[in-house]
Amino acid sequence: MYTLRLYHDSYAPGGHTGPDLEAQHTIAYVLTGSVTVNGQRLAEDTAQYCRDVASVEAGPQGAIVWRWELVRTDSPNNLARGDAVSSHLRMSRRIRMFELVPTSKWLFRLDCIYNNRGSTGLHSHPGSGIRCMLKGHLRVESDKGECSDNRLTGDCWYEEGSYPLVSTSDPGETADFLRGMVLPPEYARYPDTAVWIEGKKPCESDWKSYAQTVVTLL
Repeated sequence: MYTLRLYHDSYAPGGHTGPDLEAQHTIAYVLTGSVTVNGQRLAEDTAQYCRDVASVEAGPQGAIVWRWELVRTDSPNNLARGDAVSSHLRMSRRIRMFELVPTSKWLFRLDCIYNNRGSTGLHSHPGSGIRCMLKGHLRVESDKGECSDNRLTGDCWYEEGSYPLVSTSDPGETADFLRGMVLPPEYARYPDTAVWIEGKKPCESDWKSYAQTVVTLL
């Protein structure tokens, strides 16, 4: 069994991890400030995939980092520790729609839906993931899956892709949110993974990719 987790890490100026963060598969997203991850500098609104180990050091303005990890369900929580660092777990969900087993391959993706306007209508996805609000307001309603009302930056929710749902933005407003997802590898070429149960997609939105890698589970 494998689980997707989302952490919120705050770094004071010059703060850094110690020891390094160890996880099978990690995607780190910089919400504010800048960091150096495994020797590569990341500015605000960028992300990087890390395998096995992530060494993180904040820039002169500090940073807030959102960190998605795909790990075995029995792995302990992996809070960031070190000099001038605070960390907490925002969400943890075991992925149930797939048989995730060692040596199997999956697409681990972080992307963004932005300028989301209107209601999606009933739809599903070929993969599951943890979403995280950047700005705006989004209501998620599902008869079988989880429901949520997301209004603040950092509000997060889980979508088990096989459970149909409806997402709705406030009238006349837009919503931006990140999606840390686990998908079959063949979806690496597709930006829009939704299956529109009620016919043609009724809402409007734009899409941005931050990081995606076909990973092998250990």
